[in-house]
Amino acid sequence: MNLEKYLVVAGMPGVHKVTATRSNGFVIEDLNEGRSRFVPMRQQQVTPLATVGIYTYTDAEGENTIPLADVFQKMLDQYDSIPPVSLDSNSAAFRAYFTAVLPEHDQDRVHINDIKKCIKWFKYMVEKGIFEDLKKEEAAAKSETTEPAEVAVEKDATTGAVKPAKDVTEKDTTTKTEEPAEDAPEKD
Repeated sequence: MNLEKYLVVAGMPGVHKVTATRSNGFVIEDLNEGRSRFVPMRQQQVTPLATVGIYTYTDAEGENTIPLADVFQKMLDQYDSIPPVSLDSNSAAFRAYFTAVLPEHDQDRVHINDIKKCIKWFKYMVEKGIFEDLKKEEAAAKSETTEPAEVAVEKDATTGAVKPAKDVTEKDTTTKTEEPAEDAPEKD
């Protein structure tokens, strides 16, 4: 799951999709209001979801964190059997849910507010259909890269064997020279 295009902005509810970047901020699509707006980086605290990680006890890639995309994938995989708790739940319910979904999370460094944010973002993304859009984008990207390229073949006239045709990008190194016709008048 690629969360590169999604971010959260302090003071603005929900998860937003980046439609363009500028040197001083982002143009985002506000899924609540259905419009685009500019968010300056100097005035707003912007957090790209692809940069968020959850602390774990396991040493994954030497940083003891797991990317938020992987956490969301685990939450999606267990969505039917273990649905996310209500945002009005108590701290014990949040911890129990997160332990069921991600048992290796570091309970000393992952606070209840972090779990609550994670669940809030997850629920918002499910509600707005963002995960379905991400799956479609991944499927489209995968089908583009896995389609076999058509290869032109030609038959060797002498042996009858099939061999790949010459690549059109290769330059033909043979040169064709025209010889003057014998009965053509010579120019002085």
